[in-house]
Amino acid sequence: MITDLCKTPFPYFGGKSRVAAEVWRRFGDVKNYVEPFFGSGAVLLGRPQPFVGSETINDADGLVSNFWRALQHDPEATAHAADWPVNENDLHARHAWLVGQMDAIQARLEGDPDWFDAKAAGWWAWGMSCWI
Repeated sequence: MITDLCKTPFPYFGGKSRVAAEVWRRFGDVKNYVEPFFGSGAVLLGRPQPFVGSETINDADGLVSNFWRALQHDPEATAHAADWPVNENDLHARHAWLVGQMDAIQARLEGDPDWFDAKAAGWWAWGMSCWI
């Protein structure tokens, strides 16, 4: 079972948190783990500790990558942007804004390994929590 310290701060449709322990039981102690659909990172975050080896995460969704970068580099600003009451108008407005920014965010992420947008990350995490 994934501990609270290893849980992602938002629900994720298609998340694998319920099967993470079984995945690792079947995989064993792999030396090179690649998670092709990172999303919430449930399997990687549920990896038994300690381990030796490398880990690679992949997700074609730039908003996922942006969230994890922003959380690493500016958790306070990311949390501030995510701290908002649930309401339908803001849900749709923020979703439309994020969809409109996706290509630009993706390009910035691919062009600069240090770039992130904490507001977009917080709004995305907030929206993920609202949609589900």
